[in-house]
Amino acid sequence: MEIERSGFPEILNDNDEVFLQMIFGSIESVDELSHIKVCRTPHSLHIRIAPSNPEYLEPVLYEILNFSNMFGIRLELGKSMKTSGAITFDIPTS
Repeated sequence: MEIERSGFPEILNDNDEVFLQMIFGSIESVDELSHIKVCRTPHSLHIRIAPSNPEYLEPVLYEILNFSNMFGIRLELGKSMKTSGAITFDIPTS
């Protein structure tokens, strides 16, 4: 799994790191070769996941929704997942 991070400070808060590792772990349990890009903006975390194979799109989305529901996190999902082949979503931080 390839992970890109941008907009994060050099030293991350432990809670933030654990949260990101939990998201990465849930995605990696479905697709080990996916590409994940995480950008921190002032008001949200923007996450883009490109599965290695289109057949992994629905199982990865299921894991993301299951993870967010388990912790009561509200997601703002992107609209064109089927056409672009990637899952994009924002997690509001403020």
